[in-house]
Amino acid sequence: MRQQFVNSVARSRLAVGVIGAALFLSTSARATDVELERFKAQIDALIERLGPASNGLVTWVGSDAFDVRQEREALIAVIAKARLSLNTQQAGQLVLDQIEIRKIARKEGDLIELDLALPKQMTFQGTDGPQTRITLDAARATVMVETESKRARETAVEVASGRIDQSDTGTSVSLGPLSIASKLSAEPHGGWSGPLEFEVKNVEYSLPLALLSGRIDRIAIASSSVGPNLNALDKLRYAIDGLKVHDNRSPQARNAAFLATLTTISQPFSTLREEIALEGLNVRGMNGETLVAVATAGSTIEVSGLDGDEATLRFSIRHEGLDLASSLIENWKVPHQAILDIGFTELNTGALRKLLQALSAAPEKQVSGNSEGTKQDAIEQALGAAEMLNPTFHIYEVAFDTPAFGARLTGEAKGCPLAPTGYAASGDLAVRGFDTIANLSDGTALAGYFPVLREISVEPTASDGAPQLRFHLSSAPPGWFTINGNDVSAWFGEVEAVADQPRLLKPSDPPMQGDDVRSVQRALLAAKIIVEEDGVYNSATAGAVARFQKEKGINVSGVADAMTRQRLSGVEDPPRRPSRN
Repeated sequence: MRQQFVNSVARSRLAVGVIGAALFLSTSARATDVELERFKAQIDALIERLGPASNGLVTWVGSDAFDVRQEREALIAVIAKARLSLNTQQAGQLVLDQIEIRKIARKEGDLIELDLALPKQMTFQGTDGPQTRITLDAARATVMVETESKRARETAVEVASGRIDQSDTGTSVSLGPLSIASKLSAEPHGGWSGPLEFEVKNVEYSLPLALLSGRIDRIAIASSSVGPNLNALDKLRYAIDGLKVHDNRSPQARNAAFLATLTTISQPFSTLREEIALEGLNVRGMNGETLVAVATAGSTIEVSGLDGDEATLRFSIRHEGLDLASSLIENWKVPHQAILDIGFTELNTGALRKLLQALSAAPEKQVSGNSEGTKQDAIEQALGAAEMLNPTFHIYEVAFDTPAFGARLTGEAKGCPLAPTGYAASGDLAVRGFDTIANLSDGTALAGYFPVLREISVEPTASDGAPQLRFHLSSAPPGWFTINGNDVSAWFGEVEAVADQPRLLKPSDPPMQGDDVRSVQRALLAAKIIVEEDGVYNSATAGAVARFQKEKGINVSGVADAMTRQRLSGVEDPPRRPSRN
């Protein structure tokens, strides 16, 4: 009897244990199902953001399979044969063989970490074009996603190698390794920073239809954004998202709405900078001849001070070691080095905001039906705001160098040329191989003044011992354009003849001709200045006039004006009727 009781108790305990285990397993299964469903919903939300995030360029079409599972502490989603529609100039559909998304854990309360195994094969089928196959090797990505907005806060992509093949045309591109990294970080005192880096190496390409092939050793992009107010940045991002959703307005109206949104948000940015670098570019013909080679090239753009009263904008582009095949251009004409480095300082940010407001208000007024006069009002408001910008324009360096000639220019300009006061500009130009440039410029508008420029120039020796000409350029009323202190403003205005006054003689197209020109040439010969007495005011005559002006210590311009005529003894032209030539 006692044994039966013991057995009964044992069976009861076993039953309770089995029931308890079943309840536990059932609860765990339900919890896992909930997590999996939440994970799937998060991925769906990310997919839905493809359209707005790309401004409608990429949209999700569907997939053959979308499975989620749990593997230890990680949740895993596998999407097979995902299809994306690309609404670009070359529209079509992109098919990805498989994507694996692994949700690791939350590093912070509002972030989710996702680890992605990127597809090994992708196929793009254009609506009217050939099929393109993309192959990736060891391609992975890690993304930190904001739980609420579903925007990426931090991204890292690594691809060991890749290849693009277009079967119909034979076009192919191979590359790798490739890396992309971006991050949005909160900084002390409420600020933020957002660096982004992209790098790809060993790009090999073949374009049979263009009869070209080649290589690029490295392409790199490094950009950074900094702002004083992370909340203002988030507000701007939400506002931009709102503009993208269900927005069927015209591009003009959307741009105006964006500008209007930008003016309502205080100081989201203080500095923006982007630098692009290219190394080892080589372009070959199909016969193997190198057509173009560049050692290094790059560009930089930077805007700073946007959170203050005055902003600065600077842009530069340059290349080093450019070589072109002799079949394209003679070697002595190839600019092996070229630099363009310009910018603005003291840019009034208050006026800039008013300019944005004026540009964004016009389309809204036109849509409301008040288009009559609105355009003119908007132009006047924009011009008024632009005048208030009042920046200083800088030419930090503009330069080019070929084996035969080269030039380097620096300078700056303050104020507006249209304003009655406060405008001034100056610059310094150094020229190597001046005579070669003059020969190349034959037939251009200012070709007739090259002999004059030689007379005006200062000719020191460059640091490398090569001869060069130097020019100091300036513009400030009343001397609108002077070179080395000589006023040459007459070069740029039309000749308006005045009754009973001799013509103002200068190079023109067609050249000025007549007895008055012959009289000036005769007087130059009398002053022992060699010139041909042919009655044509060409570049040689202008250079002779400039030589005479220089000897007499008067303004050197190559233009036979009243002062020059007074010094040229014996030149007394009869009065002429008004004429332009």
